[in-house]
Amino acid sequence: MKKRFLNIFLLIFFHFVFYAQNPPSDYLKLSGKITQYTRSDFNADPQFWAMCRDSHGTIFFGNNDGVIIFDGEHWQKLNLPNNSSVRSLEIDAKGTIYVGGYNEIGTLQKDKTGRYFYKSLIDELQLTGNNIENIWDIHVLGNKVLCRSFNELISISNKTATHIPATTSFIYSNVIGSDYYIQDTNHGILKLTANSNEPILVIGKEQYNNEEIVAILPGNIKNAITVVTKQGSVFQGIPASGKLELLNNIFKNNKPDLVLSAIKYSNGDLFIGTLSSKIIMTNANGQVIQSPAIFQNLQESVIHRLYAGKDGNIWVLQNNGLAYIDFLSPYTYLFNKASVYDALAYKDHIYLATNQGVYYSYFNEKNPSSIHDFKKIENLHGQAWSLQQLDGDVIVSHDNGLFKIDNGNAFKIGTVTGFWKVTPIKNKPGLYLASHYNGLYLLEKSNGQWLLHEKISGFDESARDILPADEPFTYWVCHGYKGVFKIRISPSYNRVSSVDHYTNKNGLGSSFNVNVTRWKGEIVFTTNTGIYRYDQKQNKFVPYKTLNDILDPTKNTRKLMQAGNKTWFVQDDEAGYFYTAEKKPELHKDLFLNLKGSFNRGLECIVNLAGNNVLFGTTTGLFLYTIENPRNSANINTVITQISYSRDQEFNLLPLNNNQAEPEVLPNQTDILRFEFAAPNMTHGTDVQYSYMLENVDNNWSSWQKIPYKEYTHLRPGKYTFKVRSRNTSGLLGKEAAYNFTILPKWYQTNLAYILYTIIAFLLIIGAIRYIKRRIEAEHLKTKSEALKAKKMLELEVEQLKLQRDKEEISKDRTYLQEEILNNSKELANYTMLLIKKKDIFNEITVDLKELKDYVKNDDSRKKLFQIFQKLNQHKIGEDYLEVFDVNFEKVHHNFFEELKKLNPTLTKRELRLCAFVKMNLTNKEISPLLNISLRGVENARYRIRKKLDVNHEDNFVAFLENVANEADKD
Repeated sequence: MKKRFLNIFLLIFFHFVFYAQNPPSDYLKLSGKITQYTRSDFNADPQFWAMCRDSHGTIFFGNNDGVIIFDGEHWQKLNLPNNSSVRSLEIDAKGTIYVGGYNEIGTLQKDKTGRYFYKSLIDELQLTGNNIENIWDIHVLGNKVLCRSFNELISISNKTATHIPATTSFIYSNVIGSDYYIQDTNHGILKLTANSNEPILVIGKEQYNNEEIVAILPGNIKNAITVVTKQGSVFQGIPASGKLELLNNIFKNNKPDLVLSAIKYSNGDLFIGTLSSKIIMTNANGQVIQSPAIFQNLQESVIHRLYAGKDGNIWVLQNNGLAYIDFLSPYTYLFNKASVYDALAYKDHIYLATNQGVYYSYFNEKNPSSIHDFKKIENLHGQAWSLQQLDGDVIVSHDNGLFKIDNGNAFKIGTVTGFWKVTPIKNKPGLYLASHYNGLYLLEKSNGQWLLHEKISGFDESARDILPADEPFTYWVCHGYKGVFKIRISPSYNRVSSVDHYTNKNGLGSSFNVNVTRWKGEIVFTTNTGIYRYDQKQNKFVPYKTLNDILDPTKNTRKLMQAGNKTWFVQDDEAGYFYTAEKKPELHKDLFLNLKGSFNRGLECIVNLAGNNVLFGTTTGLFLYTIENPRNSANINTVITQISYSRDQEFNLLPLNNNQAEPEVLPNQTDILRFEFAAPNMTHGTDVQYSYMLENVDNNWSSWQKIPYKEYTHLRPGKYTFKVRSRNTSGLLGKEAAYNFTILPKWYQTNLAYILYTIIAFLLIIGAIRYIKRRIEAEHLKTKSEALKAKKMLELEVEQLKLQRDKEEISKDRTYLQEEILNNSKELANYTMLLIKKKDIFNEITVDLKELKDYVKNDDSRKKLFQIFQKLNQHKIGEDYLEVFDVNFEKVHHNFFEELKKLNPTLTKRELRLCAFVKMNLTNKEISPLLNISLRGVENARYRIRKKLDVNHEDNFVAFLENVANEADKD
């Protein structure tokens, strides 16, 4: 009786001690990120049953298809010899991994190239032929490995197997401290020590109502245990006393379900995996507490097993895939009910302006990622744009107007609707400018009451983005589509006295999407085409080089905010920051890539909190990020997981372990050398990036990237060192890994070959010297011979010069003769034209005289006219003139007539003469009087000559005669 009272007292004492030392669970960071792994990732059956992890961080899963190995980047599947599922895995202190399947017990080993293989222990342990069925659990106890099937417990020590049969069935087992606990359905909970192979009963089955146990976990005081059953009962007890106390049934106030697994978290709480309710969370007393919302984001309801890592993150083995819950994720999803446009943390509360109204929740800035229960302000619906703390009050700028938030209720200020935000007026306490959809209003707080005055006249544009200028009573207002306005307000703040409007004609690259802010005390304008500042002297906007050198001006910078030692920005839908005081700032964007494309354009929400925490409002909700400075970790190594090369289309693996003194040797002409790497101990819920370099090839480290491999092609012979390092997006840095290797030269690239090359070169030089001497002698003889030849050539050249001179004289004579012929030709042409003109004159005079004859009546006059006719007839152009023409034409064009007669001997003298006239380019009209025939007669004569000379109608007759003349000249 006293012993039982003592045990109950210890349990009650533990309950108070535990809660005095451990705060409630909602003070823990139990929110974060879930990474879901599906069949497309691990390429195996989706059901998982067991898990273990080695010292390097590589994880091994028991799966229906065998063992699935994951190093954080690469998956590998390993089948058992009988292709059975793997139900159990365990790793001992030496790093040996034990595997249990159906009628299979073995170890998982790794060869020198990094590839895992399975080694069966069935023959070694003389278990061949034994029907041991499934090995459901494997545990290490001291120097023994305990493998549990339903029918028996197999204790392996020094390559010897000891069989411990079950009276009915062993259905659960676990190691706590130095003790091994196992449930026997016929008796209860048995305990086995490291020094014994005889289990003893420590707790009878009636103590837990003979329910099926799914977890025996460490208790919260020394030598205590916590027992969780499939039916949802949570017991606490001390095995030494043989007593258990029922703490609670987790399904008592919830829908009935079944428990499949349970683990104890670092703060003493229990995480319980169920058949259909996902993960239920209880305190150490078994009382169900509010589970983190992240648990409900699991895609699968059936939770087979839960495993907690040293970092506090959890692996969830599901009926359909794997999930990794990263409580250390750099970001937390706080709110997902609406699109967030602004957030305000004030007086232990956080307020959110959304497209559905205003939400609020309790908020602890020291632990901002704690669980939040957001409530909506019921009397304020619709689009809220901004939240501000003004004069001790929370003011909301809303589509329906201005509102004051007090105790979860909204109270409207004035009657006007449509406000963007409120701007305090410098040096005027209690006075504010309220930015309206169509101008500005004066807002005042007087005697604790908010008053909205009349609209400030003279400015009717949207004033969403407004910033006080350096001059008094002056403000910059940016319009999304119309550019920038600089307004001056009267000292009484009742009217706008002047407005200056700036567009792309005033230095801005574009009038659209311009925003104004202050950076390092200077007013700057962010645009689609870079960042600008206003130059007062030039009265225009000029590019701001300092910021444009940091932020790419070809991208759209939509948000710029200086907070503490950082400058935050949103550029082309990507958020990031840089340290303001750095000389060459580095942009930090990778941590926020999951937010890309989710910001409310033009109304991006970034709220800086204490302790390196920052809030981001997006179209999908509110995110909390914790920014940590990059730091190294002694426990995180970057690991080269596989090295392969191909040569002549043959794939080969290299050993992973090497050192600088004995580098690995690769053959010459290696086509592709591939390094695969990972950082297994890096938190799996964050993106991991790698940077690498190959000494003697790369001058610098590569940029950080997610690709977990690097390939090199056709490396030259030489010594190399490949280096790789890792980091995750939360700032954790992994240790550098290195691999030394040498690529062999070909036989003609070896030292012996180079010695042979030297000897051959020496011999070649001697031979070359001798050859050159012989060549000099030969050249000397050749020179003499060439001198004689040159003398003869000179004599020949003198003779050739004489001939050339004679040739030139002949050429001059020929030129003279050609000129003479040309002159004769000109004279002949002139003579011919004179004949034509003379004959025309004679014809005209004859016609005139004939006309005069008709008018003369007396005989004397008629007689005189007759005498004139006689004289004209005596001097008319006749054959004698034409004979002269023929002679002169022959002189100019030698043998022309003879050449024509060769073509056709029947040509008459008259026809030859006609050819001469045609050759001289005389027209038919000019030829007609010379031959005393009509124009028609000339045409007919030309036609007959064409026929005789066989000249086609389409051919040019003049050109034909020119050719005949040329042929005659040649003769």
